[in-house]
Amino acid sequence: MKYFCMPADFKKETIDKYEEINQTYRDARVVETYGNITVGDNFGSGRVLKQLPKVDFLGLKEYVEYSLEKNIDFNYTLNVPYIGNQEFTQEGVFRIKRFLKNLYEVGIRTITVSLPSLVDIIKYSGCDFKLTASTICHINNANRALAYKKAGFERIVVDESIHRDFETLKSICGIFGDQVEMIVNTMCHRNCQYRNFHYNETGGDSAGIPNDVGINFFEHKCLLQRYDTIGGLLKLGWVRPEDLHYYYDTGIRYFKLQGRQHVHKGGHLRTLEHYLKESYDGGLMDLLDMFNPRYSFSVYLDNKKLDGFLEPYYKKGNFCKFNCSQCSYCDNFSKKCIDHEKAREIISLAREFYNESDQLKHIVESTEVEETTDSQSQPMKVDFDFA
Repeated sequence: MKYFCMPADFKKETIDKYEEINQTYRDARVVETYGNITVGDNFGSGRVLKQLPKVDFLGLKEYVEYSLEKNIDFNYTLNVPYIGNQEFTQEGVFRIKRFLKNLYEVGIRTITVSLPSLVDIIKYSGCDFKLTASTICHINNANRALAYKKAGFERIVVDESIHRDFETLKSICGIFGDQVEMIVNTMCHRNCQYRNFHYNETGGDSAGIPNDVGINFFEHKCLLQRYDTIGGLLKLGWVRPEDLHYYYDTGIRYFKLQGRQHVHKGGHLRTLEHYLKESYDGGLMDLLDMFNPRYSFSVYLDNKKLDGFLEPYYKKGNFCKFNCSQCSYCDNFSKKCIDHEKAREIISLAREFYNESDQLKHIVESTEVEETTDSQSQPMKVDFDFA
């Protein structure tokens, strides 16, 4: 059985559609939706606040109650990577424990979390929550998986960087059994150098007034990294609907569709349909974006022409050594599924636009610092005596 975890739009009619799906498919079902409140939330999650559906505790309670009636669980995303160290103060711990009790009272029983400090507070909250380790925990090998198993986590979401490392996925499944989950429609570049910093920025913007400069900085950096070469789109961590069987055979049972920022327009239901049917005839990037593209510069990546792309990763251990300077597999395969001439035009326009619209660069260039006086500019004299 394949289990799907979906971003919550907090609409009861969507739950009704999931119930219909669960009655239709014999080998797949929607087991949970996930999300968090955005009104009265002082802690945040792994998504920017303004991109998410507006919901308060009352709306959450009604949604969770209705979901449970339809045998669909709810997983609360408390996977913020940083909360200003407030969890290390008595006042902060009090607020967190009160928040957790409120979650429990509205019917929440499962929490996705990333911060180790929050894990300890949850354990001593007096509420018997089940814990899911967020992808932000970067669980990318068996030892890390084992550490989370010992810490009491029931399920883990693996790091997107290992989505094509089937030997590692097998070893992690050996630790967690059928409680391993992966994000299938990820847009992240595997082993992205911005990843940790992007999550920190997102965490900071997930519970307060967002800073558009920071949001755009990382989103644009990520997009430009995808377009480092035309074959860059093949180096992302996505999983096509047609390739789910590779992961199921490896031991993965939980498949997560990300896109809480896309649910406003209903594309998550359309996306789910293709993953349930394990087939999609169209541009892969549209599917990954849940048919709600946020960027104007999109290269068409023919999904059906990607047939066979994943096979060497599955059949040959250590096929990808993460050394693109010594390997041309993705770039060569891209010639089968991307119109390189059109792609070059789009990539050129994207680079020009995003480099010119770099808000941080504009701030830096327009910020003047007064010159110091001679006395102020003298270097400080320090005598080091190591005797």
